[in-house]
Amino acid sequence: MLVIAHRGASGRAPENTLAAFRLALDMGAKAIEFDVHQTLDHELVVGHDDDLKRCGGDKRRMKNLHWENEAERIDVGSWFDARFKGERLPRLDEVYDLVPPEVELHLEIKHGSFVYPGIEERVVDLIHHRGGLRRTLVSSFDHEALYSVRSLDEKVRLGYLLGLTTLKTAFKEMKELSAESLNLSARQVTARAIKGAHDRGFKVLVYTVNTPAERDRLDKLGADGIFCNYPELDLWRR
Repeated sequence: MLVIAHRGASGRAPENTLAAFRLALDMGAKAIEFDVHQTLDHELVVGHDDDLKRCGGDKRRMKNLHWENEAERIDVGSWFDARFKGERLPRLDEVYDLVPPEVELHLEIKHGSFVYPGIEERVVDLIHHRGGLRRTLVSSFDHEALYSVRSLDEKVRLGYLLGLTTLKTAFKEMKELSAESLNLSARQVTARAIKGAHDRGFKVLVYTVNTPAERDRLDKLGADGIFCNYPELDLWRR
């Protein structure tokens, strides 16, 4: 079962930062998950929330910020620990610079073009530009964004975040999208859901799993991977 570093080693370092990604790599992570937004000037940046209030003390929404002299200056490390003071939002390009090609990238588009016009095309273009087609899996709760990505490129790997969608609808749309994985929460996962996905040729990836007991339970159920804030969880069973 694959252990995917959720927002990097986000239990040990500020989430979705280069510091969290470096730590995950140091811990031997084979896959890293992160979230992508778009600034007003169309820069693809990594962060979880629509605004930076929680992690940066700034209430402005990402879509209303310019990258230069605005988003790039916000400290997103101090909230976690003073040791990370000065940590900045990473641009998507910087993640590809940092993470070696053998490590899989799980890239979640937080919102599609309804919120961030043209984000799907920019993500697809960047993946190709960075030679990341084979190692990048694009996921989203915004299923229209997934359809947009698929219309742009038939080879991009897709993960379908279930959200409030029924499994019946999800399996139908996943087939249409040629998706690779069903991504669902630990509260949603059941043996029946995993079997249904596997019977249709889909993997099942579960978030967020942070204890050995929960990891082992999902392993027994047949989950193919888990998103974890503590990548060392993979080491605890070796």
